[in-house]
Amino acid sequence: MTNGGGHKLRRAVGWRWRHFLPLLCLLLLASPARGEEDELRSLELYNGTQSETVSVGRSPRPASQTAENITVVTAKDIEALNAHTLVDVLNLVAGVQVEYLRTAGSTTMVDLQGSNYNHILVLIDNVPINNLADNFPDIAIPVQMIERVEIVKGAASSSWGNALGGVINVITKSPQPDREIGGLVSASAGKASTVDGRGEFSGTSGGFGYYLTGGKLRSDGLSPNNRVDLNHFYGKLHYDLPGQGSLTLTSAYSDVSRAELQVPQMDLNRNTDLDQLIATFTAQYPLTDRISLDATYRTRRMNSDLLYFAISSGGLLRDVRDEEVSNGSVVKLTYLDNLQRVVAGVDYDHLKAHLSQPQTRADYLVSSDDRVGVYLNDTFTINRFAITPSIRYDHSSISGDLFSPSFGLTYALTDNTVLRGYTAKGYSITSLNRANSLEKVWTSQVGIESADIGYLWLKGTLFRNETWDITVDNPDNSHSMQRQLKRGVELEARTLPVLSTSLSVGYTYVDAEVDGTGAAVTGIARHTLNVGVKYEDSRNFRAQVTGHYIDWITDPSAQPEKDMIWDLHLAKKVIYTDQVAVEFFGSLRNLFNGDQYNHYFYKNPRRWGEVGIRCQF
Repeated sequence: MTNGGGHKLRRAVGWRWRHFLPLLCLLLLASPARGEEDELRSLELYNGTQSETVSVGRSPRPASQTAENITVVTAKDIEALNAHTLVDVLNLVAGVQVEYLRTAGSTTMVDLQGSNYNHILVLIDNVPINNLADNFPDIAIPVQMIERVEIVKGAASSSWGNALGGVINVITKSPQPDREIGGLVSASAGKASTVDGRGEFSGTSGGFGYYLTGGKLRSDGLSPNNRVDLNHFYGKLHYDLPGQGSLTLTSAYSDVSRAELQVPQMDLNRNTDLDQLIATFTAQYPLTDRISLDATYRTRRMNSDLLYFAISSGGLLRDVRDEEVSNGSVVKLTYLDNLQRVVAGVDYDHLKAHLSQPQTRADYLVSSDDRVGVYLNDTFTINRFAITPSIRYDHSSISGDLFSPSFGLTYALTDNTVLRGYTAKGYSITSLNRANSLEKVWTSQVGIESADIGYLWLKGTLFRNETWDITVDNPDNSHSMQRQLKRGVELEARTLPVLSTSLSVGYTYVDAEVDGTGAAVTGIARHTLNVGVKYEDSRNFRAQVTGHYIDWITDPSAQPEKDMIWDLHLAKKVIYTDQVAVEFFGSLRNLFNGDQYNHYFYKNPRRWGEVGIRCQF
């Protein structure tokens, strides 16, 4: 960048901060007057009668007894964002860095506190969806089926195995328990013929419950050669056995065609066609009052074509086909009493991958892997302490024996303040297409979460991730191994509603260097900032403004841009009966036409809007 460009950037950043600092001050001072207490509910730190539970340790436990740094996003949060896919949700979570945020439904990468996309395990109904070629998780998951998302930041291998950088666990909706039939129909339309149509039906009769959803998301593309055509379906059937226990069957199918990238300098367009099917069958049975057994069969089928075309002629230059199959099972025993929660289990998966180029009949990869994991997690409480030792042993026919211990500790300083500490060893097998693809980490975290300051909720976490055997690409297309050290801080704050308005802010700082040299690791987001202002009144009108800033450390030749991106979401619900309501909604994204990307190949869309309607019955 020239000196003139540098001055412009500094002026732009200064302008953004001058206008943003008053908002930060307002957030920190936004405690309501005592006379307004009757209008506000109290903040709870997940340890009251409405205790929030998370499944980070393979079994639900109170979040106040969870030592890991986690964030939970609910279906209500997702609806308020008028989100299309999981990408829209993750982009506003503290500690998460989303790359290539473009047309809804397009290919996107996600990092956690500086960890690479291939270090993050993404699950739907406990089925890993990372591909086998390079451990890439396609997070363009339609949101309608999502009940909640749990994001675990830092090594989670002692519970989940292949999870060096963390876990994104998508927990799907369950059948409505109190109705035989209910549902929702939703449709929206926006710029570039972007449309999102969905429907869901759910209910329970006797011991049988069902949840079904499906839809279509398509767009001509908000960026050049970035069209999307995504069809999706999800179903869940649940049956309560006459005596005790239950049976659950789930199935998710998606079929997507994407135009991903245009590079005029190289006369190149890149497109992708992908279809994926995942399914599970789970039996749950209580053996005693304190011991329960869960057994699951899971399967995943994925086929994708990565297509390269010449812009000038439209001719096909290259076609890389990836065909993957995984079959596995999970058996888990849970013991629960007043002081202790013990989870022991076995995971088994047989994986097969075939990567080829049909035009030349060349096989790049024909590989399989058998992975077995045995784990034991415990949480026991002593007065105000909760101690969570965990251990897991994995065997991979490709990567050998792996040992992943972790230890966590929480201390309830007050009824609404918890101190946390966590340390763990983790790993990721980043590819079946490359020898020596096993990468490792040692994570350490300390943090505090508190709701004792007026009506303000605060959370802070210091983290240190020492990674080794990290594969890096060299300029000559060869690979080498590196040790990397990533340290940083994650801060969050939010207020309760004051005059129907609440504020939130999240900030993450990551310092990443090549261990032993001090050289900066490129491709890392050093600063990430999220801001939210939400208004919701008793007349069912909702308005939300979100701001997102990310500072990528990358090669200057990538010409990155770092504007703060602001979005506006509006909704008005009209309630006819207890069960029938209509909601009109709209979003205006990138309000000020900002530029925010880490490579000029993947420029973000300019300002665009959409409107829609949801009918609940």
